[in-house]
Amino acid sequence: MAIFDTQKSTWSLEDVLHFGRRAGFGLKPEAAAQIGSRPVASTVDAWVDGTASEANFNAALPLANVVDYPGYGSEPDQWAPHPFNLRVEHPTNLTEAQSYWAWRMQYSPNPFKEKLALYWHQHFATGAKKVDNIALMLKQIQLFRDLGRGDFGDLLRAVSQDPAMMIWLDTIQNKVEKSSDVPNENYAREVLELYSLGIDNGYNQKDITELAKAMTGWDYIGRDFPVADNPYYFNDGEFIVYHGQANPYPDHPWLRGYETLPDQRMSGTFTLFGVTLDLGAASQYGSDAIQLILTQRGQQCATFLAQRLLRFFLNPDLPAAVINDFRDVILANAFHIGKSLKALFKSAYFYDSAHRFALVEGPVVWSARMAKLLGPDLAAALQPYQQNPANLPRFAAWAGFVNWDTSGFFNMGQDLLNPKGPNGWKEHAAWLNSDTYRHRTRTAYALAVKESRGEDHLHVERFLFDTDFREWFPAAPASALDVFNRLTALLQPAPIPATLRDAWLGLLWTKPFAWDGSPETENAVRRLAFLILCSPQAQQH
Repeated sequence: MAIFDTQKSTWSLEDVLHFGRRAGFGLKPEAAAQIGSRPVASTVDAWVDGTASEANFNAALPLANVVDYPGYGSEPDQWAPHPFNLRVEHPTNLTEAQSYWAWRMQYSPNPFKEKLALYWHQHFATGAKKVDNIALMLKQIQLFRDLGRGDFGDLLRAVSQDPAMMIWLDTIQNKVEKSSDVPNENYAREVLELYSLGIDNGYNQKDITELAKAMTGWDYIGRDFPVADNPYYFNDGEFIVYHGQANPYPDHPWLRGYETLPDQRMSGTFTLFGVTLDLGAASQYGSDAIQLILTQRGQQCATFLAQRLLRFFLNPDLPAAVINDFRDVILANAFHIGKSLKALFKSAYFYDSAHRFALVEGPVVWSARMAKLLGPDLAAALQPYQQNPANLPRFAAWAGFVNWDTSGFFNMGQDLLNPKGPNGWKEHAAWLNSDTYRHRTRTAYALAVKESRGEDHLHVERFLFDTDFREWFPAAPASALDVFNRLTALLQPAPIPATLRDAWLGLLWTKPFAWDGSPETENAVRRLAFLILCSPQAQQH
């Protein structure tokens, strides 16, 4: 029997928590207990499909940025709460976009969409520094939300024709206008090596050259120009092939005055993996080349995807037999990513104890998960504002965090939306070194000890993560050990040795235990949460 054929029929609380960590951004034990009473198969289906209502979530977006003082620079009079500024005319900056996505990760009622979008952002790593248009970067992330759970061939084609990717890997430089011009092979090489097959896995230099020919003339045009007299500011982009056709957009500011568009495309045929196609309309001007990767190199592509997906969602150290079995799952599901991951999450193998805490958690997921576990949920965070609009929502101040000490995410080793190269970030144990761990402990302090970000214009102290330690305990603890047990149940580190636990409790509670809400009690509880978050066990998930 194949490894992933055995289905999980019932699940324990620990099973559900493991699922929540891997397929989302964690679950509080109370939410996990509710999920644990439901059937595994239908629960996984709904989770992956993202069937939870997003009405309240979308309604909260205009309040998402809790900057609580007059803005500076281009927005001197903008008071919070307000939406994140994500359009180019503000001008938008990278940290605003990072904050927006972190907010979505923490509060989305369909966390798998965000988690899988983050996976695809690593898989198809694209960097804002070169793209130089945050709106296009966020358009790509939305593409991952929309198509990431469907057919991989559709996703691969859409990414290949995505404006941010075409800028990032120089497709827009792949112009052939005279006989001496040579196609730019940058994207053709990377789409095979990094995005679909892997290094030297079923292709050669001739295939790269032919694929580059298929993509000649590919480009994009800007859309949504917020400043009428400045066509260099735009908030959207549309794929186009320049092949000498009549101008389809005579009123477009970039194309106005042209009766025909330039011909920047090769003519004739191209041959990829032994299949010859016309370079013109018969191959959709080269778009059909992408599908040949799956049809002609399906085994290699499925193996590559199996390795990448299992490394992210299951375990970085798996034998070839497991990878090959999941390859067969992908092939059996005709490269449908959602169906393949449902098979993974429903399998008994996914819940095997060997896979618990087998991965070091990346900085962005770790931060969003801990903020979600320690902070109020969406409804509770909105309550103060709904009671009186003079109050701020208790949302995590992600804009403050991302801008904190240069950048909270950057310092921990994951500059969200801005990887340095097309191979993305190194993962698992590579997330941790002496410098990134130091910044994790600083983030842990902000999360657990409630680090201040100063007073607002009303002289009210504000915090990066506005948490109430009493909300961490559904029932009053009767001892320091009860506090520890609840915090580890909430934060879900790998098992912490009893000797270390006892040392912490002895250090923090030198007097008889009392649950009295005093500053001394709060200090001890928060510092214990901080120690747990700083432990090696809490970096695993």
